[in-house]
Amino acid sequence: MKKLFLSLAVVAVIGFTSCSSDDDGGGKSCEQLTTELSAATEAFGEDPSEANCNALRSAIEAYINKDCEDAESFEAVLELLEC
Repeated sequence: MKKLFLSLAVVAVIGFTSCSSDDDGGGKSCEQLTTELSAATEAFGEDPSEANCNALRSAIEAYINKDCEDAESFEAVLELLEC
């Protein structure tokens, strides 16, 4: 149940977050990170394995580190992950 809640929380935050592309030329844009985060969330929701949990954690950390719009809301989700 906790994993279902976590997946739904991540999907909800992604749904309400609008990211704009970064124009610094380096690394991935917030839009790319949002796409990766969405895919990792979906994979974890379908198969809550340790590998998918770690992939989701990495995607969330990358999104937070890039300082995309509303990134601080993912910090609470990151704390809920048990991997």
